[in-house]
This record gives sequence, structure tokens and C-alpha cells, in this order.
Amino acid sequence: MTKHRLEMFSDGVFAIVITILILNIHLPENTSTQHLGEALKALFPDILAYVTSFILIGLYWIAHHTSFHHIHKVNGVLLWLNMLLLLFVSFMPFPASLLGKYPTEPVPLMIYGINLMAANLVAFLMTWYTCYHPELLTEPFLLKDFRKQFPIYIFVNGSYLAAIIMAPFLPTVSYIIYILIAWILVFYYGKMGVK
Repeated sequence: MTKHRLEMFSDGVFAIVITILILNIHLPENTSTQHLGEALKALFPDILAYVTSFILIGLYWIAHHTSFHHIHKVNGVLLWLNMLLLLFVSFMPFPASLLGKYPTEPVPLMIYGINLMAANLVAFLMTWYTCYHPELLTEPFLLKDFRKQFPIYIFVNGSYLAAIIMAPFLPTVSYIIYILIAWILVFYYGKMGVK
């Protein structure tokens, strides 16, 4: 399989997933104009879950695009790692919808965090794998370059783990961690630049 075909397929999955997120947000049927304000206010948790998840999926897409900029060919292992990443990305609308409906319940917060950690782990494995298979790259990705990325993986996944652990005791703090990490990553990738 060519790199171009895999990128097109991946882009299609990202586009579909990010579009599906909005399907979780809708006003109840027969909402009267008198109750429109209340109905919109009740949608706030859904909208917050949507925006946070939209940003995170967008960040996965940016990271995917950036990493594939350095790849010139794909082998079977990289193909299946990519498919595994897309599995976790495509699952995102489900925990996002749970988070919208039950924003302070521990189980949705935990499912959300576990899915994010799983996606990050697979992305990390993809980076690690290409580091040790320079024949897949347009230019060598040195171990020192890989080590530069390691602290952000530790910080992000450590934060997600903290959010998962706190979910039963401090659900609001858990939710705030997910939101903060999304915005920290926006600034991180913005500072790095995208190729």
C-alpha cells in the first residue's frame, strides 16, 4: 500500500469522526420558543464535550499529518498501527456523547480518558517504530528527536491518568484536566508549527 493511499483513508476517517461528533447535539423535539433558552442551556454539557473532542481529534489529525510528512513508504506493521490509532479516534464520539449526557459521572470521564490514553499510546508506538525503521522515512528520525517528544507524551498521558483516577472523587477537576490538556496541546502544536 502506498503512503498516499493510507493518508487519504486516514483523512477520510478523521473527517467522518469529527463530523459525527455534532450529531450528539440537538434540541429536544417540540421545544417551544418560550423554553428555547432553557433548552439551549441544557445543551451546554453536550457543546462542551463536542468542542473539547473536536479539538482533540483535530490535534490527532495534525499530529498524524506531521508524522506522515516524514514517512515515504508504509509497511504492514505501520499500516496496522495506523489502523489501531484510527480505531481509538473513531471511538471518540461515543465517550464524547456520554460526557455530554453525564458530565459529572465518573464512568464517562474514565472511558473518555482511557480512550485518549490508548490513542496516545498507539501514536507513541508509531513514532517509536519509525524511529527504529529509518527505511520508512524520507530522512532519518534520530533517537534524540524521539527523546525530545517523550516528555510531552509523559505529561499528557500522566494528566489523563490523573483525570481517570480523580473521576470518582473530583469529577469536575477530571473534566477540567481534559479541557486544559486540549488547549495546552493547541498551543504546543501551534508553537511547533505544522509542515
